Amino acid sequence: MAKGSSNAYDAHTNPSGMISLGVAENRLMHDEIAAHINSHLSITKRCLTYGDGSVGSDQLRQSIASFMNRTAFRPRTPVEMKHVTVLSGVSSIIDCLAFSLCEAGEGVLLGRPTYVGFISDLVSRAGVKPVLVDFERRSKSVHPLSMEAVECYENALVESARNGTPVRALLLCHPHNPFGLCYETQVLEAYLDLCAKHSIHFISDEVYANSIFASTDFPSPPSFTSVLSLDITKHIDPSMVHCLYGMSKDFCSNGIRLGAFVSQDNPDLQASMRAISKFAWPSSLADAAWCGILTDEAFLQTYLETLAKRLSAAYEHCIALLKRHNIPYVPAHAGPFIWIDLSKYLSSHSVEAERQLAWKMIQNKVWLATGEAYRSERPGCFRITFAVDKAELELGMQRSVHAPIMRSLLNTNESAVEW
Repeated sequence: MAKGSSNAYDAHTNPSGMISLGVAENRLMHDEIAAHINSHLSITKRCLTYGDGSVGSDQLRQSIASFMNRTAFRPRTPVEMKHVTVLSGVSSIIDCLAFSLCEAGEGVLLGRPTYVGFISDLVSRAGVKPVLVDFERRSKSVHPLSMEAVECYENALVESARNGTPVRALLLCHPHNPFGLCYETQVLEAYLDLCAKHSIHFISDEVYANSIFASTDFPSPPSFTSVLSLDITKHIDPSMVHCLYGMSKDFCSNGIRLGAFVSQDNPDLQASMRAISKFAWPSSLADAAWCGILTDEAFLQTYLETLAKRLSAAYEHCIALLKRHNIPYVPAHAGPFIWIDLSKYLSSHSVEAERQLAWKMIQNKVWLATGEAYRSERPGCFRITFAVDKAELELGMQRSVHAPIMRSLLNTNESAVEW
C-alpha cells in the first residue's frame, strides 16, 4: 500500500500513477466531511491537554452513545456513555480486546474470506491465533452468511481445541467484509447460541452499519440488524457480547483514527481495555472533529441520506462495468466494495496463479485486494472498491481487464462466484 501511495494516480498531476481499488476507502463524501470539519472544528486550549483521559472525551463518548441510539443500531437497551470506550481506531480496539480476552496462542474464530486487517490486529501484539472457518470442505459449499455456516464455525472451534488451540471469541464483520452483505437476525442469534454453548465471547464489528444502499440487485435491501438490537439475554450472558464502531467507514475518514468499543454488561472488560488504553490514546483534535459531526443532527440526516444515494449510484456504475466485461461478482448492499471473480484470467486454479495475476495488474498500474489476503478458499477472487471517482474506476477496470498481458491469460474455462 505504501509503495502504491507514493506513486498514486491523479488525473491531472500523475495520470500514469497507480490506481488503488484495493483499500476500503469511501471517497464519495470527502468534500462534505472536510467542509464540515473546516467550518466547525474549533481548536480550544482544552484540545491541547490530556482532556478527559485516554478513552475519548466524555462529550464524544456521549455523542457516540446518542448516535447509536437513534440510527441503524436501534439498541434494545439504550447505549450510555459508560458503555463506550474510544481508542485510536477499530484496529486498536481489536488489538486491545485480543490482549484482554486471550492468552498468546489462544484462538479467535474468523470465517473465510475474512477482513484482512483482523489477522494482524489479533496476531501482532497479543499473539492470538486466527482460527479460520472453512465453508467448502463438503461436497456442496456453504454460504458463509447462511444458517448452515454456524455449524462450520462450531466444527472449526472443536477441531481447534482438539489440536491444542482453545477458542476464546468469535469475531464477525457485520455487514460482511468483503461480501458487502448483512447477516440475517436468525443467523446472528444462532451465533449467540453457539458462543453461549462454548462459553466464548461474541464480537460484532459494525463499522459499515450506516452504509446500506439499494440497487438493481437489491431494490429493497435487507435491513441491518445490530447485535445491540437483539434480546441477548435469551441467548447468552450479555457480558460476553461486544460491538465495535468507528469513524473510518460511514464517515469516509480512514485517516481520522477513532474507534468505539461498546460493551453494556462487562465493566471488568471495560476496565481492562481502559488500563491499556494509553497505548492507543485518541487524538483530541480527531475527538473534537467527530464530536462536532455527531452532534450536528441536521447535517447527519442529510449526510446519511446522501451517502446511501451515492453508494447506490457508484455501485450501479461498477456492476455495469463488471457486466460489460463479463466479470462475475457477489451482489452487495452494504459498504464500498464488491467481491469479484477473475479466475478466468488464472493460468491455473491455484494461489500462485492468483499472485501472478495480481502482479500483472500491479505492473499495469492498478491494485485490487487479493483473495489470498482475505484467506479466500477460491483462487482468483478479488475485492474491488467502487466508492471512487467514476473516471478513475473506469480506467482502473480498463487497466486490469483490457491490458493485452491480461487478455493473453484468459482461460476459456470460465467460472463464476456462486454462493
